Amino acid sequence: MKRTKTLSRLERLDTLVGLLRSDDGHTAASLAEELSVSTRTLMRDLGILRDKGYPIESDQGRGGGVRLHRHWGIGRLQLNYREVIDLLLSLAVMEKIGSPLFLGNVKAIRHKISVSFPQEQRSQIQSLRNRIVIGEMASECILNSLQETSTSSASSLYEAFFEKKLLDIVYKDGEGRKTYRVIEAQYLFLHWPAWYVLAWDHLRDDVRCFRLDRISGSKSGEGVFTLKNKALFTEGMEDYISNL
Repeated sequence: MKRTKTLSRLERLDTLVGLLRSDDGHTAASLAEELSVSTRTLMRDLGILRDKGYPIESDQGRGGGVRLHRHWGIGRLQLNYREVIDLLLSLAVMEKIGSPLFLGNVKAIRHKISVSFPQEQRSQIQSLRNRIVIGEMASECILNSLQETSTSSASSLYEAFFEKKLLDIVYKDGEGRKTYRVIEAQYLFLHWPAWYVLAWDHLRDDVRCFRLDRISGSKSGEGVFTLKNKALFTEGMEDYISNL
């Protein structure tokens, strides 16, 4: 059945890999219809996957099948960017706890995960890990004001964070005032259980911190950004956040 939702390229490539790994028979035409793209776009996406090392097989002739080599994926992890960030965050929290009972296992797991990724992705994964900052437990004041985070806002943030894309947000402060911002999601900060975005705010032309549950709407904006020095965002951030 044809999909009605328009996917970003990153999401589309993740979905395409999942379809190719399934046991269902696929042709270029059926894959293009499933992803709601033209056959030309599909062939370009298949080319990108081949360049990334996916062994894609195709039968000759009109209507020929398209699939991943049947032995591909054994001993490897194929995660999308949301899963990567969730996994890295989970490991970072365990390391922050510093429990002797778990810490040795966490380090071993982190190493196994690292070597499971294709070589060309490891530096990117490490860069993401360095952009996740873990703080202390949130204060009682923050816990009492914490609200449910919008799933769509979190999804847009993940994509902007991963791809270093500008993000348009609607932000509501502690007094309920809304402002419209264009931000660079430079770092993620966990003040358990509250998430914050340590960002460069184009409206203020300065560093700003945004609590994720107070972002009521977000979408990817035009343009990308360059990563700035972490110290610019983290120095004194713990004390500042405790007052939000």
